[in-house]
Order: sequence, then structure tokens, then C-alpha cells
Amino acid sequence: MDIITSLCVDDERHPASYYDQLQDASADQRRRIYWQCVTVFFATSTRCNPAAHHVLYTNDRGSTTWNGVDFQQFLRGLGVEIRQMPFDNFQPPAGFSERFRNGFYKLEVMQQLARPEAADYSLLLDSDCVWTRPEPALEATLRSGQLLLFDISGDPDTEVLGMSRRHIGNLYRELFPDYPTDVPVYFGGELVGGSRACFADIMAKLEPMWQQVVAAHPEQPPRFANGESIFDGDEYMTILAYNCLDRPWTDAHSFIRRIWTAYRYSDVRPTDLQLPIWHLPSEKLQGLPVLSRQVLNPRSRFWQVPLPELGRYMGRYLGVPRSLVHPQRLLSLSTKLSTAWRLTKRLLKT
Repeated sequence: MDIITSLCVDDERHPASYYDQLQDASADQRRRIYWQCVTVFFATSTRCNPAAHHVLYTNDRGSTTWNGVDFQQFLRGLGVEIRQMPFDNFQPPAGFSERFRNGFYKLEVMQQLARPEAADYSLLLDSDCVWTRPEPALEATLRSGQLLLFDISGDPDTEVLGMSRRHIGNLYRELFPDYPTDVPVYFGGELVGGSRACFADIMAKLEPMWQQVVAAHPEQPPRFANGESIFDGDEYMTILAYNCLDRPWTDAHSFIRRIWTAYRYSDVRPTDLQLPIWHLPSEKLQGLPVLSRQVLNPRSRFWQVPLPELGRYMGRYLGVPRSLVHPQRLLSLSTKLSTAWRLTKRLLKT
């Protein structure tokens, strides 16, 4: 089984868009943050899944050395294969995507996982995920031929930021009058897994839909009722395709949860300690950079803690199951101070 994540950076051809957790970070700071996330991701996965083949797809050709540490060299030392791949086929048209443009790079990766030379079974995850323990049932699910998706649907008419699943379905049916559902299932973009045939089925739907949307809207992107573009995040395009699949799918809820750990909003649960994978969007500027320092130190406790205790050890940095109990968590939250100071200096200069 291949366990995969991706790292896409903005360049002169692909101008930066808005990233919710990283809006105050410069381009180089974003690069470093993403490499820190990738490092923690693969360190946790190689501990929990030592028999898996680990792959990083990236378009980043710049130096990845900070404070004397070459992150790519470190990852190769863990056995991670780093594959350079351009960001071309699923790049949203200029001006069409204001948020999370780099997320569409995952579609390029999915396209690769559908090719005849790809691994028999692959699991693609966001880089701000961590593994807490081995989970044989997850690999067994993939090897059985099942497509693994993450259903995070709410009530059909409950609005989040001014948009419900029914609103999403309304636009999809405008674009494709024969679209099979009025209220599409909302699948999280942080996980997709399956056989090579599963990814081929996805791309057989996604590629022509992408081409049709782009060709039919050369000047302005299709927009939802709240004004968001269908290109404001890769989830809108993958949900469009996933809901058209004939292949049955299996819900990944028993394996992963999207956990919010921000000071202003937290939905952490004690039961999160039982999950093998945590997706931690709020930790890109908090616990993950701090934990990456432990990962990069071969003599740190990260590499010594027994595997059954790994989740609790990492939770002290990442706010799971409680946010302000351990000194390590206070250290993680203190990383926000440097961000606040940079923003204050920026405001004082204006």
C-alpha cells in the first residue's frame, strides 16, 4: 500500500490565494510550515505503518533547508520517495480561485494514482494529518477493493457560511441538468483511498466534468448562492464527481476526524484518542511546527515513546484530548505570539 501526501507551493505562474490558517504568513514561511507538516505526517506514518511505501508529491523545487536541516534529505532518510510533479492539469483559470488554490494539486496526484503503473492500493491524505497508531482494518478495507471516502455531511438545509448542501446541489444541477442528486453528500477532501481501479473511476468522472465547467465558463467561474466560486477549494470539484460514481464507497469515520483545536473554537473529544488519524487544520501554526522539532531530533522522545502511547504523547502538543493541560501545549500555542508580532509590526508600518 502507498501512503501519500502532497505539498504544492505558489509560484510566478500560480499566484497565491487565501489560506485561512496562514493568511499572515509570507510565501517562504508558508513553504516552511508545509514542510514541517509533511515531516510530522511521514514520521508518524512510518512509525505506525512501517511496511507501507510512502510517497510525497510536490512542485516545490526550492531549497528546503532551514536552520541547517534539509527536510527532503530527512524524509528520504525515513524511506519517503519524493516525486517532483508540475501543477498543470487542474490549475484553476486565473482569477477563478480565491481560496486554497494549492489544494487542486491533489487532483493531479489522484490522476497519477489512476495510471496503470500506480500502486495497487493507495491512501491520499492532507499533510496536516497525523497517525496515532496502526490500523490494520484500514488497509484491509482498501485491499478489499472498497473506495474509502470521508462523509462529513450535515443536514441538507443547514447553512454553513451561507451555504447548505441543497445550495451546492442547485449549482451542480445548473451545470449538469442530469446530475443524479439534489442534495449531494459532502465528502471531506482530507482523505481518499482505494485501488488503482477506484482512482480510475474517479478520474473518469472528474476529468470531463472539469473540462466541461472550464470550457463553458471562460470568463467567470460558476458561483454558489453565497458568492463562492466552485474553484474556491478542491472539495467542490471532488464532491461533484464523487456523487456521480457508480462504485459503492465506505465511510472513513472510524479512521479519521477533522478536529478543530483553535483557542477560539475547539471540538476536541476524549474519544479522538481512539482514532488512528487526526486531521488538524488549526495546528499548522501551533502544534505541528513545535512537534516537527521533536521529529527532526533522532534522540527525542518522539522516537522512543512506545507505539501504544504515541497518540497521548502527540496530543500534548496538538491539543488532543484537552487543549491547555500540558506544558508542551502552551509551547505550541506560544507560536501564535510570533505571528501576532509580525502582524502588529506590519500594521504599525502602514
